[in-house]
Amino acid sequence: MTHDPVNSPFHYTHSGNVECIEAIESSMGAEAYKGFLKANVIKYVWRYEHKKGLEDLQKAQWYLARLIAAKEEEEKQTKEVVEEILNYDPDDYIASGCPDGFCPLPSVRQGPSESMFQPV
Repeated sequence: MTHDPVNSPFHYTHSGNVECIEAIESSMGAEAYKGFLKANVIKYVWRYEHKKGLEDLQKAQWYLARLIAAKEEEEKQTKEVVEEILNYDPDDYIASGCPDGFCPLPSVRQGPSESMFQPV
């Protein structure tokens, strides 16, 4: 089997059960991880003419693909939250019951305490 220094460098993939990139991602927040990926894209593009040429460009591409995937996942999650908010139906909360008369969304009141509060 041929060794692939870009997608599967031996020193990163044969050091235990966890890939180094996965450990890095797990050790930081989403914004820091995206910053790490961006920095590596910049690093490899910056040095490609003076160091490993095509291999450095391929490494930059690998990190860029992971950055794109992270951004796509972030946008997917944001879209899901926005859709959940836009599809909000107060009757769903009434049916599920907010026994104390308060619902988790701002300015939504229900039950007997409803008349106690002015609309926000």
